[in-house]
Formats: sequence, structure tokens, C-alpha cells
Amino acid sequence: MSDKQNASTSIKVLVRVRPLLAREVGEGDEAEGNECLVTMPAEDKKCVELRVPTTSSYHSQKNKVLRSNEEDAEDEVKKYKFDQCVWSYDNRDEHYTSNRGFYDSIGPRVIQDLFQGFNMCLLAYGQTSSGKTYTMMGRQHDEGLIPLIVRDILRYKERLVGERINCEVRISYMEIYNESVKDLLCESGEQGTKKCRVREHPTKGPYVENLNEYQIENYGDFLSYLTRGNSHRSTASTSMNDNSSRSHAIITLSLKQTKFTQGDSETDGGMDADNMYIGDAEEEMISNIKLVDLAGSERLAKTKVFGQQDRMKEGSLINKSLTVLGRCINLLSSNSSNPMVKQAVVPYRDSTLSYILKENLSGNSKSFMIFCVSPIDFEESYQTLNYAKQVKRIKTAAKANKIKLTDTVIDWKEIEQSNVSVIDSLRDEVKELTEKLNELQLAENTSSNLDGDKFSKLISYLEREINKVNFENKFLKRKLISKDSEVDELQNHVSYMDRELIEMAYENKSYKDQYGLASNKKSADTILGKCNFHLALIESDLDEFDPRKAF
Repeated sequence: MSDKQNASTSIKVLVRVRPLLAREVGEGDEAEGNECLVTMPAEDKKCVELRVPTTSSYHSQKNKVLRSNEEDAEDEVKKYKFDQCVWSYDNRDEHYTSNRGFYDSIGPRVIQDLFQGFNMCLLAYGQTSSGKTYTMMGRQHDEGLIPLIVRDILRYKERLVGERINCEVRISYMEIYNESVKDLLCESGEQGTKKCRVREHPTKGPYVENLNEYQIENYGDFLSYLTRGNSHRSTASTSMNDNSSRSHAIITLSLKQTKFTQGDSETDGGMDADNMYIGDAEEEMISNIKLVDLAGSERLAKTKVFGQQDRMKEGSLINKSLTVLGRCINLLSSNSSNPMVKQAVVPYRDSTLSYILKENLSGNSKSFMIFCVSPIDFEESYQTLNYAKQVKRIKTAAKANKIKLTDTVIDWKEIEQSNVSVIDSLRDEVKELTEKLNELQLAENTSSNLDGDKFSKLISYLEREINKVNFENKFLKRKLISKDSEVDELQNHVSYMDRELIEMAYENKSYKDQYGLASNKKSADTILGKCNFHLALIESDLDEFDPRKAF
């Protein structure tokens, strides 16, 4: 595997500033106080500047001394460099970036890496009401990153059919609420009773067991599952946000790609194998993308949920999970900056959120973290930008998840014999168990003499054959549609030529009537030449189109 396919890569850090909210746009003196503290120089798309208010406790000692001697203290500016800074404060500004513009700057790279077999992660972080959900989900007529990513995945999936690559896309949707995982796609009757625990696979890392996963074929399927999940999600109203997320939400899209060979023309009965035949599966790629909308960090003084025990507990656990995530990021940043010293143990398991995101923070994943900041809240924005600065130093070990498929040799005669012996064995076993049941005893060893490895190979083989047949139907349908289109084009061309011939015949008749047949021999020869030329064109087109290739 090449270095490009398996290499250390830094987490990509992006910062986005939102516009003022309706409640922040006051009148008179109040409006003057809500000045934007964040600037992003147009000439440098990677730079963000945060102005420190003179009233802030973060203002430098130097300016405090100046302020004691002068009426106006000197402005202090904090400067940061990230992978990309997105200006969405004022839509009248020529440098304003909409959700669509933001997606166009990162989406194609994300889609390309996903289809090359890399695990991906897009995570939105920021204080409550900083624009995370708007960035990730968007609105009805202003789609966010998640809907736009899904649209492009499904488009790309359809394009690959012509290259003999079958793609299966599956979706799961969960939330982490009060440190427990909740499946947002389970049926209404299962809500509150279904247990979803976080486990760890020895090679794939942490995963959530009992999580529903559904295949999606088109964008309508995605919208249906998204609507179902959103209806189950935990939200509440606070003074900071009328529809505040009370949980961390994670949508996971799993992509399985199976590449088929062109096959052998001999087994295809002489048909054009290069265009029409699907051979065996030769390569498989399994990747996924996690799309994470974190709940915002909260302060009781700002959200004003005093006395609301449920809201206070939610806020406390949200802050706890974000604090643990911050501690993990701090240690990962330190480990990446000092690889020669003893590496600190990262406490992923201290929080459900950090445990689930373990692979995306330090393992097999290419990750993008989007930090959403408020234009007027200095303290929260300052902490968010410093947090982003730490994340920028973290490296992951992403690799393309490709598997070369080998042919499985199936001995059908041996399997048939095994079936007979298995049935006999099971009959004896049932008889023996029935006898022992009467004595309230259970057999300690009731396993049949099955060859698990052979049956595992058989199941794997049959699954691949089913997938192959399904994809072959899809592939041939696409080819037939293409041939139908070619036939329509030829029929249109024939109709056009018929009209041309009728027109020429009429023109020839008018020449005859006007000048007489003998005096118009030259014109008649010209018309005949045109007819022969167009007839040759039609015959050439029909020659190129072989109807047998359409079937």
C-alpha cells in the first residue's frame, strides 16, 4: 500500500463565524454594544482575528495600565491560523460564505476520500447557539453540510455503476443524551426500552451494539430516516436558544463498494463482454463517514435554567462530555507535539462521546472539525479558538480500507453429504435431549459435527453471488436505457431525413413545372446527389447501431 493510502494526517480545523441573531440585534445603545469582535482578512483565508474588549478580564496588563491613565485603552487583537476560516457574518459582504459555498470548499475532497476507502468524520463544535446545527443540517431552502454530502454520495454511487462498481449506502442515527446512547431510528414502541451499549472491536475500535442501520437508495430514503430521527431527538428551549440541542447527535453513513471484473466473452455466449457482462467480485472497500452535531457548551448564568432540575442535569452532563473531549484533545495534542517523550494515556472511556469518537480523534480516520463562533461573545469565542488551536496539532493514522477478494472453492458434493450427516446428527441429538429432559438433565456436549469454516465460506460465497446478480440487473438496466436513448436518436434522425426527402421531392417537382424536365437536368442531378449523400449517412448510422447489443 502506498504512502498516500496509509499515512499520518492532521485533523483539518475550520472556523466559521455566524451573523447576529434576531435577539442580539437591539436598538440604540444596545445595538452599538453588539459589535462584531471577529474579523477574517479577505487576503488570507486561513487567518482569524479576535478583538479583546477593554472590559474583558483577558485584556492585557499593559492596556489596564493605559486605561487607568487614559480614557480609551489600546485595542488588543488575538490572531490565529487554521486550515480554513469561513466568513458568514454579513450576507451583504462580498466575502460572505453561505452553506453551499462552505460545502463547495470542502465537500468534493470529503466525498473523494470516502470513495477511496477512507473513514471520514465531520464534527461541529461551539457554544450553544453558535450555528452548529445550522451548519450541519441547514434549513428547508438552505441545506447544510449533511444533506449536501448525502446528495453527492448518492450521485457518485450511481455514476460508478457504469464502471462495474456496486455501492451500498447504509445510515444509522444516534444521540448521546445524559451519557447514554439512544437509537433515533428505532420504532416508536422501542423508544426508552432499547439498550445500546458502546463496545470495542479489537481492530475496528469502539462501536454501538444493537444500533439500527438501514440501506438508502435515494435522497427520499435519507429524508425519511432523517425526519424520523429528528422527531426522536432531545431538544429544549433556553434563553440562549429556542430549540437548543440537549444531546450530541451522530449520523453515520456506511459505504460498501464492490468492484466486479469485466468477465470472459466465452462465458457470455459471444456477446460484447466489455459492455454487457459482469464478472466476479475482485475488490471490496468498506468505509464510513460520521457527521457529528455536538450539543453546545453551556453556562447556567446565560441559559437561565435555574430550578429546572432536568435542564440543569442535561447541561451538566453536556459540559462533562465536552470537558472530557477537551482533555483527550489536550493530551493527544501534547503527544503529537512531543513524540519522543513517554506518551500520556488518553482517557477516552471517561465519556461516551470521546469513547465513540476515539478512532476519529487518533485512529483510522480523516477528520474535519468545524468550530462555530459567536461574533459578540468574546469569552466563549476565545476558548473555542484556543481549543481549535490544540486540535490542529493532532494527527490520525488514516488508511484506505481495501480488501482483495479471492475465489472461494465450493465442494458441492461434500456439502450435500454434510447435509445428510447433519440431519442424522440432529435427529439423534433431539432424541437424546428428549430423554435427558425427562430426568431434568441437559447434555453438556450437544454440538453437531459441522465444519464451521466450510459453511462460513459457503455463506460468504452465496452473499457475493446474490450481490453480483442484483448489481448485474442494475448494470444491464442502465445499459438498456442507454441503448433505448440511442434508438430514439436514430429514429429522430430518420424522421428528419424523411422530411428532408419530401421537401427535396417538392422542390424537384416545382423545378419540373417551371423549367421542364429536360432543361433542369443539372438541378435534378444535384438533388439526386443530396439524396444519395443523406441515404449513405442513414445507412452508416444504422450500421453502427447493432440492436443485438441492447439485449
